[in-house]
Amino acid sequence: MQPTDFDLLIRGGTVLDPASPGRRVADVGIRAGRIAAVASSLPGAAAQIIDATGKFVTPGLVDFHVHVYWGGTVFGVEADKAGAASGTTTFLDTGSAGATNFPAFRRYVIDPARTRIRALVHICTSGLVTGLGELRDPRYLDVAGAVDTVAENPGVVVGVKIRYTDIVVGAGAQAKAALAAALEAAAEAGVWLMVHVGRTPEPLDAVLEKLRPGDVITHSYSARSGALMHHQTRALASRAREARARGILFDIGHGQGSFGWDAARAALDAGFPPDTISTDLHRGNIDGTVFDFPTTMTKFWYLGMDLEDIVRRCTLAPARKLGLEVGRLTPGAEADVAVLEVVEGPVTLTDAEKVSVTWDRRLRAAVTIRAGRILDPTTLGAQTPVPVPLVSIFTGEVRTRRRLASM
Repeated sequence: MQPTDFDLLIRGGTVLDPASPGRRVADVGIRAGRIAAVASSLPGAAAQIIDATGKFVTPGLVDFHVHVYWGGTVFGVEADKAGAASGTTTFLDTGSAGATNFPAFRRYVIDPARTRIRALVHICTSGLVTGLGELRDPRYLDVAGAVDTVAENPGVVVGVKIRYTDIVVGAGAQAKAALAAALEAAAEAGVWLMVHVGRTPEPLDAVLEKLRPGDVITHSYSARSGALMHHQTRALASRAREARARGILFDIGHGQGSFGWDAARAALDAGFPPDTISTDLHRGNIDGTVFDFPTTMTKFWYLGMDLEDIVRRCTLAPARKLGLEVGRLTPGAEADVAVLEVVEGPVTLTDAEKVSVTWDRRLRAAVTIRAGRILDPTTLGAQTPVPVPLVSIFTGEVRTRRRLASM
């Protein structure tokens, strides 16, 4: 090899590649935006060299549940800024926009982004503009609009989303009609449905019976009623294993109110790990509780999951669900890479129920590389607060983004 064979060379890191199980210290060479070589020692120099000694080198993280419609909804964070700071190169926005406002989301956020963004269209025509219980009025259900949005955005809109919680959809027949509409839209569009659970208006087993292979439950480790683990007994939903066998996936979606230590421990003890680990990162938790993707990964490390297993559920597993050829470090793959470091020392980890534990280490992103280019969080993002109301989906309390920063 000649000294100029690589545009970027990551030297001496511990490579965790789900497509090639196990750990190994290796160099990763990148050329023309793709992985060119991975070997114990790659000779020569490169245009740019990263010393990853003592750090983990993984595929770029794929966050399967976020809200990145910045400026267009009360929940949106800036994808590029958040991604660059966290090792995340791909985001799945889960229903921030509905059929009415998706064109603006695509033009002003998705298309210009340096990070890769895929999306679920909300069955509510206006998406999560306010968060004020978007489907309490069933007239906002928009099956035809959701179907059209999928058709008009091939490869970008990959599914449909519904928040199936009582303060969003109400109760009884009205709630069930909302879920039926979301299922109808997904089926007609030929895509999968993601269902937000927790304070669910009917038992989770009843919801699982209605879902099809490929559909996704998110907030699986919520401590609240109607989630995977019973909110009082912490018993696994009786149809959960059968649903998984049918091809239904279970996602984490930590979020502001959807991850509890007790529920997580009970699920893992029951032999029911998540299919994908995700943050549900949004404006209400980026400065507290969730913070970033490596923090969520750290929580599962604390719970006893192997780091290799965590990485797979944060990279290759969600990438495959999204139909993307990323989540791996094999030669020829697009060069989406995260360099993660272990920060030793006491760290407080808090769940969505405000229960905290202390551990002796945490993961932190050192470098984020998207398509062979380093993303710098200090140069990306508007960095301008938008003082519009944010409504807690659990209390109905109106907050502002600036107030959130001080909480």
